[in-house]
Amino acid sequence: MTDLFDYMTWRGDLTLERAPFNEIDGMILARFAYTPFEYFAEPLPERFVSIRELAGPALADEALRAQERWRLRDGELLPALADTRRFGDLELGFFSCKLDEVIQTQFAAITVRLSEDLTAIVFRGTDNTVVGWKEDLDMSYRCPVPGQKMAAEYVRRIAEKVDGRLILCGHSKGGNLAVYAGAFCGEDVQGRVEAVYNYDGPGFYGDVLETEGYRAIQDRIHTFVPQFSVVGMLLGHPEGHTVVHSAGSGLGQHDVYSWEVLGPAFVCLETVTGGSQFLAGTIREWTEDMTPEQFEQFVQVIYTVLTDTSFRTMHEMKENWFDTARSFVRSVAGMDETARDAAMEALKTLARSAGREAKEALTGV
Repeated sequence: MTDLFDYMTWRGDLTLERAPFNEIDGMILARFAYTPFEYFAEPLPERFVSIRELAGPALADEALRAQERWRLRDGELLPALADTRRFGDLELGFFSCKLDEVIQTQFAAITVRLSEDLTAIVFRGTDNTVVGWKEDLDMSYRCPVPGQKMAAEYVRRIAEKVDGRLILCGHSKGGNLAVYAGAFCGEDVQGRVEAVYNYDGPGFYGDVLETEGYRAIQDRIHTFVPQFSVVGMLLGHPEGHTVVHSAGSGLGQHDVYSWEVLGPAFVCLETVTGGSQFLAGTIREWTEDMTPEQFEQFVQVIYTVLTDTSFRTMHEMKENWFDTARSFVRSVAGMDETARDAAMEALKTLARSAGREAKEALTGV
């Protein structure tokens, strides 16, 4: 399968002047936003610095290489970008990062100057922290969440610092933030937004979709989901979506490193899988059967389970699945019947997913 690294090999020598910004470039920047800039030995300056200039000290930073995300494929992305004409000279700056367990938000964004007249504002998706996943859960019953407000304000702030057109993009929750910011950044700034790229990010409740801000930006939103999409199929997406072929399995298809590309575009399919439709439909049925108070109770119990354990990241929870499940069962006992039934179904779904992943890891099928 050909992926984003193959794309950089094929087209990395083509500058944006020769081959304009496309959906694959947006996906690469959306993944690049996961780079743990907050752990760099020298914080990113407010001024712009080229990706190539940034790569040298970052790759020499031993403490940075110890970070979990850096040990995954994200550690390969920065040097790959720096080694191309297409990305190496792009300038980035104005990194913003906030992790607040009190208001339960995880927010990060970066600005990339593509040319004198075009700037990309890129929002990081859910990182591996429990707080980050809590905010994703909050999005399913409440809008705006703190991260969405921060995203709109970040776009307004950057619009004052740069000239010309704007592109907004993000993966997972970052895609939702990009759409929300495009809809609620204000009429003057919205007029400068050329496109919004949402890579497998959740949608919105109906009241957001009916606002003038969303309707004004709707025809500029480009949403992409893999064939087994869960996150990207949640809530409302009236702008439609493009289905991308992923070589991953199950929930692993959410990872854009598994998405197949060919030249300057994705390899696309006609529709998501039946399993994706079933799971998204099941989740919607849970929410439809609950009152807002019940669903908020459901989300709060899940978050309590996560924080009652000693695990701060989702990876630690997965590695200690039995303890997590036992804590979950104890906590749902205090819920009312409707929320409790939904919570137990959620646990069963997660258990089946974990079982499939474990089988695939052992058997390779």
